Amino acid sequence: MVSSIRQGRGVENAGGAVAWLRARPWLYAYVVLSLWAIVPGLRRIVDWKSSFSSVSIVSIVPLLSLIPAAAILFGWSRGTKIGRVPLVAAWLWLGAFGYAYAVGIATGNAVSATYTFLNFVLPMCFGVYVSTLDLTMETLYERIAKYALALSVPVALYAIYQYVAPPPWDLYWIQQTAIVSVGSAAAFSFKPFSTLNGPGAYADFILGVVILNLPRFRFGNLWRTAAIVLNIVTLSLTLVRADWIGLLLALLIFVALSPRKVQNLSSIAAVSIILVLFTANAAALFGNSQAAIDLQNRFASLTSLGTDTSYRDRLRYFGDALTTAASQPTGAGLGVVGTAAKLGAAGATVDFDNGYIARFTEMGYFGTAAYLATIGFVFVCTLSRWRTFSRSGNRPAAAIAAAMVGMQISLIFLDISGDHHNQFSGILFWLSLSILFAHRVGEKTDPLPGR
Repeated sequence: MVSSIRQGRGVENAGGAVAWLRARPWLYAYVVLSLWAIVPGLRRIVDWKSSFSSVSIVSIVPLLSLIPAAAILFGWSRGTKIGRVPLVAAWLWLGAFGYAYAVGIATGNAVSATYTFLNFVLPMCFGVYVSTLDLTMETLYERIAKYALALSVPVALYAIYQYVAPPPWDLYWIQQTAIVSVGSAAAFSFKPFSTLNGPGAYADFILGVVILNLPRFRFGNLWRTAAIVLNIVTLSLTLVRADWIGLLLALLIFVALSPRKVQNLSSIAAVSIILVLFTANAAALFGNSQAAIDLQNRFASLTSLGTDTSYRDRLRYFGDALTTAASQPTGAGLGVVGTAAKLGAAGATVDFDNGYIARFTEMGYFGTAAYLATIGFVFVCTLSRWRTFSRSGNRPAAAIAAAMVGMQISLIFLDISGDHHNQFSGILFWLSLSILFAHRVGEKTDPLPGR
């Protein structure tokens, strides 16, 4: 009898837990965002404690966190209703990567092709799943943007700590990977990457967080202002120029499309002034002149790209690499470029600093056409959603849509410097669509998010 009572209480407690989670469907999104932001840092500690490995099981934990969304979408949970726009985008995406995946398997790169396929398709599954949640667009946006900003604060603080007094596991990782672009394993001598797996990945994380929170940003709100300024300061320390430009494009788009242009422009101008003051006084703030020198030189390089080695290297992709890709109409198949190539016949990372050429190389004419069609379709639908909200006078929804248009433009631009529609950036890409095409839209009289 006692065991029956205990069993009954166990079932009751389990049912209560399920009910609690169902009442808070955004918690899964919190877990996913947290894992993608923090696990790479934990992986470095594991490597430091044991031994470095270029391929780590820990690294795939964030990717595995997206599998439940895929399971729900592919029928393991009945009754899931997907909106028409996310559904069309998903089928286009699956057509592009399904084709290239088949080519990759046929060419003998099954493992690396699978890894690349999952890195592009699982973020899509997660984003489409989020659009099915029984939440208004405004609630869904507010929950995700607010949590992303809160998550970014400790991550950004760690980036500054790492830059000033790098812990041994981060120094060990820099030494073992020997990635020249990161810098030297010494304080103030490398580009901070916080808990992410590189300066570029960290810059992408900051970029996404800041753009997500543009509709919520008011200079009078001290907490949000401090959080966004902290993020932009650490973004400047990464020295990743592509993300600087990507953020600038998103800001310009947002100001142009948002319903409160003057207020938004004044807030952004105030943050820009703070950033200029930080750059001018970086040496005094950090107690080291190297920080100021690196920042000033990097900003100066934006006006002299013709003599910049990194810029010239990227230009060559429109020559030899593009010609090589064009000579293979069917594509080489997924898994032959990027980090995934370590798992295939190449046995090592094949650097590709241009996402469009990388896709063309792997996916051929058909796959690339479907890939670009998906990106174009999502952008057109996002812009159309903004126009609909603007014409109806729904100012909160129009502000959210303006930020999502900025996100789309930024990611389209960033593909020039590498793949930005996969992994965490892929999550941002699909979230920017899914938020706008959420289960339902609130009344236009609703207050602006975060107010």
